[in-house]
Amino acid sequence: MKARPHLAACLVAALGAVLPAQLRAEAPDFHLSGFATVGALVTDRSDVWAYRSGFNKPGRNRLDFGTDTLVGVQGSLRVGQASDFTVQAVSSETPHGDYDPRIAWAFWRYNVNAALTLRAGRLRAPFFMLSDSLNVNYAYPWVRPPQEVYGLNPFSEIDGADLLLRVPAGALELELKPYFGNGRIDLADDSRATLRDVRGINVALSGVHLSAHLSHGEGRLHVKWGDDGYRAVAAGLTQAGGALAGVPAQLAGDEGRARFSSAGLQWDDGRHLVIAEAVQRRVNRYVNSAQAWQLTVGQRSGSFTHFLTLARQRQDRPVARADIADPALAAGFAAFLASRNEAQRSVTVGTRWDFARNAAFKAQLSRARIDRDAWGSFFPGDPRQPPGGHRVHVLSLSLDVVF
Repeated sequence: MKARPHLAACLVAALGAVLPAQLRAEAPDFHLSGFATVGALVTDRSDVWAYRSGFNKPGRNRLDFGTDTLVGVQGSLRVGQASDFTVQAVSSETPHGDYDPRIAWAFWRYNVNAALTLRAGRLRAPFFMLSDSLNVNYAYPWVRPPQEVYGLNPFSEIDGADLLLRVPAGALELELKPYFGNGRIDLADDSRATLRDVRGINVALSGVHLSAHLSHGEGRLHVKWGDDGYRAVAAGLTQAGGALAGVPAQLAGDEGRARFSSAGLQWDDGRHLVIAEAVQRRVNRYVNSAQAWQLTVGQRSGSFTHFLTLARQRQDRPVARADIADPALAAGFAAFLASRNEAQRSVTVGTRWDFARNAAFKAQLSRARIDRDAWGSFFPGDPRQPPGGHRVHVLSLSLDVVF
């Protein structure tokens, strides 16, 4: 796996950039940690390739190591009694097919008191229940979180600030986290998406065995598609004229509005495990509106955890609608809409083996049924023939460690 520059050097350089010279000269209270995954998956079809939206480039081989393999290093430098700087660098396959490290976290934290904390910089976007541990695969039972849910919002970081207010509630603790900022991701084929002026709030309730999550965020959405399918469809619609000439403005641009809501619940008493989450995306253009849910039940037996996951994503509204008389243009438009529709349902059975301290081996088998007129979480070998309505079986293996 190629990673340029070295992750540790990237981390040190980032910390040096954010710290004042006077603080860099003092003896630091520095803590370094890391995590890594070596993962592989194989499908039972040769005409589709698995991918994670906004995460990696679709593999061209049935045996794919790029979907889940990653390594991350995190450093925290305490400054005084009330504040610290944290930087996290991650190397994983990008939509461009390389492994160049990126800065996933880079924030300053100030603890006003035991109940109130302010953070500013690059933060994890709290769109999901498991957002804070999104890259740390060791933290959850699956090889990867269910893509029906976690593929619905590929933005994982925002550059901005949040406020954490912790309030005791009997045996539980309530955490309120208002946040704002901007986010940007690269997509395959030189495409990119940007969230501007994101504002939202995350509410979490945690106890000994139970945790719950509610989140809602809104922002302005900018999308630039760079794939050949989009270019051909946009050119054809513009050339057709009339009402169709205005449709490309619904497919890409910088005038979109997006809303994202999620709710989750987790029960873990050390023997039994239940994880449930439901999410909803509402967008007025550029991407489709959809909803998704997942339910995982598991049981631990010694060092093994066996689990079953049911998941579903459903499209509520396509990217755009148009009445097209030309058969060739209509087919191209339908193919474009299918490529932006990840609707599917899946059943997954798996096992996690904690064979050593801070290390786990996982194996899971998924059976996905892709909705008609959708790609689901699979990239077809021939984009003109989307795998809608097909079943795909995926065997996934991973070795996860934290250090």
